[in-house]
Amino acid sequence: MSFLILISMTIVQTPASSSNSFPQNWQGTWSGTMFNSPVQGRSQTVPMTLRIQPISNNPMRYSWQITYGTGAKKLVRNYELVAKDQGASHFVIDEKDGTLIDAWWVGDRLYSQFRVKNRLLNTQYERQSNRLHYELVTYQSVSSAQGENEQQKVPFESYQLQVVQSAELSLAK
Repeated sequence: MSFLILISMTIVQTPASSSNSFPQNWQGTWSGTMFNSPVQGRSQTVPMTLRIQPISNNPMRYSWQITYGTGAKKLVRNYELVAKDQGASHFVIDEKDGTLIDAWWVGDRLYSQFRVKNRLLNTQYERQSNRLHYELVTYQSVSSAQGENEQQKVPFESYQLQVVQSAELSLAK
């Protein structure tokens, strides 16, 4: 078992050696439609744009601007993507309000997971040729399932799926 854990840690810590170099080859403006699919209620579609640009030719910092909607109702999120440890593929998305979200580049994908109050959010970005796939899955804690496994005495917490947001974005010309 220890051997498998050691191999897993080695694989995760090895930087991706791919022609899909991140974030350098992700620069540009990506546009498309985001599908907001709640477990309960009506699904919606929203125009979405992700703009990734280096900040002052600094290979450690990139603008990471997400725009939802258009016109007077658009919502713009001006974040920064900061390389914390490129050797370990560790990045941080800085929301510029004190919120720092750890993100990990593994196998040509950028992953993050974070909790806001009793909601657990998982995000994933993956570039496939000239398309960028985005997914955000939100879960809410199910308090009645919290506790310990009687046989193993291991704390656990169950989560109920709330909403899945996904988008296929294309590089704007």
